[in-house]
Amino acid sequence: MAKNILLLLFSFMILGCSTKKDKCGIKETSDFAQLFTKDEIYDISLRNTHKAQLIASFETKALLTATYLNPIFSQRTCKQRFKNEMQNGEYFFVGVFITNSEHSEFNKKGYSLTLNGHLPIDIKQLDDNDPLRYEMPMMNNWSTYYSVKFPKVKGDRLKLVFENERFGRDILIYKKEGDKNLFNPLNR
Repeated sequence: MAKNILLLLFSFMILGCSTKKDKCGIKETSDFAQLFTKDEIYDISLRNTHKAQLIASFETKALLTATYLNPIFSQRTCKQRFKNEMQNGEYFFVGVFITNSEHSEFNKKGYSLTLNGHLPIDIKQLDDNDPLRYEMPMMNNWSTYYSVKFPKVKGDRLKLVFENERFGRDILIYKKEGDKNLFNPLNR
């Protein structure tokens, strides 16, 4: 009898008695159900994240991870935390690590970042407790993170170039959300 009661109490503890509403306050899920639900924002973020490296003498001199934010926030049904709808530009979440540098300030150390040949309009260094950092993939403790805004680009292809005059350049290619085909047709 005691075993059955303990088993029943343990199952209630695992399943959880409380339900939580999502960040928008729309859908309710239990703590246990959250373990098995897909995190759409993280999934879309991961698909729109690319990595660039600048290498000299077989050594990585700078590492950049960039997440294209526009498709992520267009998928959001709730915009209460992020009020900007990203209609006036192309936004990126950028993490930079530069070797032998205390603060990886890429815009002050001879490094540049351009999108389709245009320099950024705004570069904002993010605090350690910025809410955007908690939702982005590929985070680490040694990079410095920025929110970078570029002018709006016409067309569906984005070419993000990270370069340094001494160490060369690396190019990251992104597609805008207009082209959702997994495979391109052969008869184009």
